[in-house]
Amino acid sequence: MPTRRSHVIVKGAPDEVWGLIRDPLGWNPWFPEMGESSMEGDLRTITLPSGLSIVEQITTVDDELRRFQYRIVENFVIKDHLSTIDVFDLGDGTSLVSYSLEIQPDAMAIMLGYVTGQALLHLREIFEGE
Repeated sequence: MPTRRSHVIVKGAPDEVWGLIRDPLGWNPWFPEMGESSMEGDLRTITLPSGLSIVEQITTVDDELRRFQYRIVENFVIKDHLSTIDVFDLGDGTSLVSYSLEIQPDAMAIMLGYVTGQALLHLREIFEGE
């Protein structure tokens, strides 16, 4: 299964950065491509600006590791998927944020790899005001 990973260094304390990531409904400021989202249990439904819906299962929200994981479970194109976001403390008031994904079919890896990389740039802009 193809894997993509993007990362960015953010001028923000890890707990502050993690605070934006750990809330499944709070991603719009840094991941505007998501459109609207709602939760029912551990399932997040995203309605893209195009009107298409994606259902994701939130599998991990680990405050100690600062790790967020989810799987796309309902989408007519994506057959298998796991995304992992980790926030690492660099020890100087900055954070390393890593966003990795494993996905089938192969063709989706390039597109979603690009989209998640752009989301990380938006996250950095929030903290650095670029």
